[in-house]
Amino acid sequence: MAQAAPNCTLANATDYGSYAQLTMQYSSEVDQDNAAYNWAQCRAASLDASLAGMPQLRARIAALRKQFREMREIESTLAGIRAGGGTMYGHSVPRSFAPLEDQLLSLSNLARSKAGAATGQLYAKVMADAKAQHAAYIKTLRAYKPKPDEDYVRYDPKEWNGYVSRYEALGKSIMQTLGSRGDAATALGYSILTTWTFDAKDEY
Repeated sequence: MAQAAPNCTLANATDYGSYAQLTMQYSSEVDQDNAAYNWAQCRAASLDASLAGMPQLRARIAALRKQFREMREIESTLAGIRAGGGTMYGHSVPRSFAPLEDQLLSLSNLARSKAGAATGQLYAKVMADAKAQHAAYIKTLRAYKPKPDEDYVRYDPKEWNGYVSRYEALGKSIMQTLGSRGDAATALGYSILTTWTFDAKDEY
């Protein structure tokens, strides 16, 4: 069955939940994926257009979007490997794009405002906590090995380590893009690192 085309006029006027309610003819998993993806794509295009006069910020937001989306995809892939497969892990990827787009809009708004430039101990703590949690997440992934009785796990050490290395590289690149200034905008950017689709050690 053909999926509905994006309705960007509606998407740019509504939150994701409202958009899904008004555009989903059926409530299938694929329809939910499509609604989330379409809403996020419309909102991404709108944000990109709004930053036309700020080419550097526009490029940074676009790069961050691409990297954060890839991280959410890797998180889902690794969770699927641990679980031995399952469609929920694929469905989680496009559905993660909607909340990410909200976060990127907030980040861009802060990057353009005095509020985003404000510094303080709390913002520095948010950054430090996010860095520590991100490092712990990667450490847990690095240490993972299936238990002897988990013969359903689709684990290949080379493949697994390749995903984890890529994930780690993406995190480093994101932090380099965000910088280390302890302001509100940077703190928000760091916090997105820990908005995982799946935990690093959940058992399914």
